[in-house]
Formats: sequence, structure tokens, C-alpha cells
Amino acid sequence: MVRARSSPEELARLLAVYWSPVYAFLRRRGHGPHEASDLTQGFLADVVLERDLICRADPERGRFRSFLLAALKNFVIDEHRRKAGRDGGRPIAFVPDDPAVLEAAEPSEADDPIWAFDRQWATTVLGIVLERLQEACHKEGLGPHWTVFEGRVLGPIRHGCEPVPVEDLIRSVGARDRDEIYSMQNSVKRRFKTVLREVVAETVDDQTELDTELAELRGLLSL
Repeated sequence: MVRARSSPEELARLLAVYWSPVYAFLRRRGHGPHEASDLTQGFLADVVLERDLICRADPERGRFRSFLLAALKNFVIDEHRRKAGRDGGRPIAFVPDDPAVLEAAEPSEADDPIWAFDRQWATTVLGIVLERLQEACHKEGLGPHWTVFEGRVLGPIRHGCEPVPVEDLIRSVGARDRDEIYSMQNSVKRRFKTVLREVVAETVDDQTELDTELAELRGLLSL
């Protein structure tokens, strides 16, 4: 997160991580999709950017995610901001232009606002990790490794399905035997842990906060 204070690129990444959690929180506070999207933009632009929320965060006083959530609650309470919405003069914050992003950010009706925020944060981080991991695998010529990881690990986690049988994967990726499949699977699992740590590290300031966020993330995702 320190880099986000001086790098527009890192700041954009941080905003991308938190857009969906903020939107999910607002949806569970009773705002419709359009209003929640508008308020999310307002919060990121008016509070996170204009008030420089990132520079004001103090690791000694708690996690940035908790600090941001407290600021969001205060923002929602402000009746004037809720009614004003966007006024056309705000700096540009991260706004998804893909309708699928809004659909993916939609919380369950059974979620309370805070749970919706936390779960969407975990889901967003996981999505970023998997996107980077898949891209790295294909760049490095490890497409078959990704296929094995997707079939044996990722599919069951995301869709609750049974792992693809090892014998099927041996045929589809041209592996020698079961041992090679397990080796490929474990190789990507190790990379997954590394990339997960890198992505979460981009949203925190110190080692203690990083370890805490990783532990909570694993709990939310049942990793």
C-alpha cells in the first residue's frame, strides 16, 4: 500500500481491489444498483482520493481495510453526500465498464453489509491472484500445469465440483503418469501461495497486517 501513495498505477490497483467490496456493502445497506454504483464512485473519489485516505492510514491504529470500512460508514451516514451523488467535478476513480463486474459484485441477500464487504474483498483478491497466476503460467509455457491446477484444485473450490480424474488429465496434458500430474499440481499451488501473498502485500503497510489479512482471507475463502 505504501507504493500506492506515490504511484498512480499502484493506486489504481488498490482502488480496483476495493470497488466491489464497497459496492457490496452499499447494496446491503439498501441502495439500488445504480445508486450503489454512484455512491461507490463518490466514496472512492471524495474520501479515498480527495481526502487522501491512504496517506492518513496509520498501521499502528489498525488495518487499512478496517480504517476504510469505518470511513465508508461515516460516508453513508452523511445524508448530503448520499443525496448529492456524482456532481461531475470529482477526480476519476476506478469505475468498472464491464456489466459482468457489477454482476459479480452483487452480494447475497443473506449477507449483512459488513459480511458482504469482507466476502467481496476476499473474492476480488482471489480473482486478481488467479488472473496473475494464469497469465504467468501461460507466459512461462506452463499451460498444462494451469490445466491440472484448474481441474484438480480451482474447479472444486470455485464450483464445488469433483476434481477432474487424474487419468483424464494424464491424457489431456500428455503427462507421463500420476506422479507428474501431482507434481504439476503442487508446483502451481506453491506459486498460488506466493502470488496471493504478493497481492495482499500491495494492500497493507507492514508484516503484521499482512499476516493478519492473509489469515482472514484464507478463512473467508476456506483455503
